[in-house]
Amino acid sequence: MKLNPNSKDAIKPFKHIKHLSISQNVDDGFLDLFLLPINARNFDYEYVADNLIESVAEYALSWKIREKYKDKAMTLSKTARDKFKKADANDGELGELLLFCFLEGHLEAPKILSKLELKTSNKLYVNGSDGVHLKKVSDQRYHLVFGESKTYADLSEAFKNSFKSIYEFKNEINDKGEDKSGISFERGLISSYIEPVMFDEDDEEILNILLYPENKSTSNIRLDDAFSIFIGFEIDISQEQEECTNDEFQSKIEEKVIRQIDNYKSKIYELIKKYNLIGYTFYIFIMPFTEIDKNRKQILKRVLG
Repeated sequence: MKLNPNSKDAIKPFKHIKHLSISQNVDDGFLDLFLLPINARNFDYEYVADNLIESVAEYALSWKIREKYKDKAMTLSKTARDKFKKADANDGELGELLLFCFLEGHLEAPKILSKLELKTSNKLYVNGSDGVHLKKVSDQRYHLVFGESKTYADLSEAFKNSFKSIYEFKNEINDKGEDKSGISFERGLISSYIEPVMFDEDDEEILNILLYPENKSTSNIRLDDAFSIFIGFEIDISQEQEECTNDEFQSKIEEKVIRQIDNYKSKIYELIKKYNLIGYTFYIFIMPFTEIDKNRKQILKRVLG
């Protein structure tokens, strides 16, 4: 399976500071903690934005559309950026873009489709997951990974709302308990939107299952649903900026983030149990921001131009 060319480069600025198991059962999944790049005891948001630019088209557009405009770089760029909401009114799409980059660049799970691909207007949000990726676990085992992202000031609220959204998506209900399209509908989209160009010759069997789900029962391949979450949350680094030297600063911030996640980790498994999600694998990426409401908009404004 083919990853998009820029996904690994997009996440190079982030330092991977901790890998944690959600529970004692390895199939419950993992938490991966990342730290933004640091410049002069500040998070370097401009550097992050500049590295994300090349991934905008890969996230927002299909392989087919990108091939169509491969010799028209300006048209390709405009087509991709037009899919996004205006940065000043955009609270969620940075998290969706980062989730895509981490799923491809860190987890090595290629994108099958993204929410932005299905948008017909930059003002229209498509219900459902933020994207669907395919993770090869072993030669005979795959995960169909449905993504969810939340960038909130409060870590606890970000997690609570993420699992609530996944519960509603899985059970195909809204927050009022009314029926809505969900995971079954999104699985149905895959056969229509999947692009064989992303598969190698030895991927024929899994491609056949994705195109023709009815063949799953007669295949030796196991394809399980899984979920991925990107959590962006807010931390205060002002004390460390005042007290630490430049050499001390990064390690102190790393310790602070790890300590906060270690203290919260047990609540994640409780949320999985609360929302009857035992049995699914979760791939969770976590990253702290300062002044998250302001800085996520600033990053998108620079990315989208």
